[in-house]
This record gives sequence, structure tokens and C-alpha cells, in this order.
Amino acid sequence: MRYPFLRDIHHRLLYALFAVAALTACSSDDPAPTDDTEDPDGEPVSGIYTVANLAADTLATSAGDATPLYYSLEQNKVIPASEAQTGNWDLAFLSIYNSSIAANNGAATTSPGYGGPGKGGIYLLQYEDIDNQYYDDGGKPLKALPARSLFEDAFNRTTTVTIADDKFLTGKRIDLDYFGGTKSGWAYYDFYGQMYPDRPSNEKAHICYAMPRPILVRTAKGNYAKVILYSMYKDAPADPDRSHKAGFLTFKYAIQKDGTKNLNITEAN
Repeated sequence: MRYPFLRDIHHRLLYALFAVAALTACSSDDPAPTDDTEDPDGEPVSGIYTVANLAADTLATSAGDATPLYYSLEQNKVIPASEAQTGNWDLAFLSIYNSSIAANNGAATTSPGYGGPGKGGIYLLQYEDIDNQYYDDGGKPLKALPARSLFEDAFNRTTTVTIADDKFLTGKRIDLDYFGGTKSGWAYYDFYGQMYPDRPSNEKAHICYAMPRPILVRTAKGNYAKVILYSMYKDAPADPDRSHKAGFLTFKYAIQKDGTKNLNITEAN
């Protein structure tokens, strides 16, 4: 006598065995991908990181301040404004077109992190021989657009923190160059389009041009980093005009997490 239900059970057992074998093969031959730039706790390690088209206040205009953007170099991510008084962020991008840069310092009354645990600071570096290749004098239009190679030169030659900790700005900001009463800054704001007198003002007026000036950063936790900003326009055009959308930050940074001031970093450890 034949028992059809036994044949059905036999087929089901074979299917289950094949399924288990397939899953075992996949788990051994195709291990889950790992990210060598993060530690076991999921936080980026010492290394160089590039941030492209980071959306800040993309609806901002030159008529008023943009909504602040808080960024963590330690975690390589945006931090919500609700955490402004925490130690979770390192740089805040504020003011017109998010062009002012502030540190997270809980002891500085003018820092966005005032009242929190932040120990941060910032310092703008200027290399005279690099500046001379595109700039004549502070407050005047650039004599030429800085070549992108100059940004890399300035970033790469910044191999350590050479200034004393008390020289870092804790409450003051790094702003646009000689704009609205400021001094040396990270970008030149061509208010009237003077760099391009032959171009219509509706194309080249109110344009910001980044300059190859690295920023030293002491993070909210007390580690050190260097940052070079390339652009505040979408896709980081070398020669921006009014057709390019503002509010998109592109920058590169290197962060040292071993507690030293060594910034001679070439890759993630």
C-alpha cells in the first residue's frame, strides 16, 4: 500500500535541507560588508573625510540670516538644532548663506553652544605665498580665482596645530573676508560683481568665492581637526554665478582622535 502523505513529507524535508545549505553557503562566502573608517562603536576614526553638497538653508537669501546648521566632525554628520547646547556638534554654519562658522564652546557667551559642555575653538590659517597667487590686499576684489590645487596645497601643508590653545576663537566667528566689518575670512563676497565688470550684475553680483585658507578646529570633545571649504554652491562650481544654487556646503577635513595635535593624516586608520 502506498501512502501519498509520506511522499509529501519526504519532499518537504528535502526542500528544508536545501534551504539550510544555501543559507549556510551565503553566510560563509559573502560576509557582511564592513566600514574601515568606523570604530566598533560606529563612530568615524582618525582620518580624512570629504563632505559634498551638504544641504544647509537652501532657501536663504542675501536679505537675512540663514537657519543654522550644526555639524559633527567627530561623527561626520548633521546634528539637530535641538542639541545645540550639547557636546554633539563641532561647527555651526550661521548668518548670511550659512557663511559664518562658529565653534561649540559652552563657556563662551556668544557661542551657539553656550551653557553646554563643549570645549571647542576655531582658528583661520593664512599662508602668505598661497594668498599672493590670487589676492592683493584685504577688502579688495580677488585678482584671480584661486586654483583648486591651492586648496590642496594649503590643506596638505597643515600637518600640526602650531598655535596655542588660547589663540583659538571660542565665541567669535570666522566670517566672509572683510564683509560687514569683519577682517580676514574664509571666502570673498563680491557684493557688486567687481571681479567681473564686463558681466551683468544679475550674473556675478552677490557671489561668494572660497579661498584656500584652512581652519584649525578644536572639537567639542577637545580633539583637533583641520577643515578646508571649497564652495557654498551646489556641485561646488569653480566659477560660480547666480545660476548656481547656494546653501550647499562642500568641504574636506582631517580629524585626529588620539588626543595629539598631529594633523599629518593621509587616510583613515
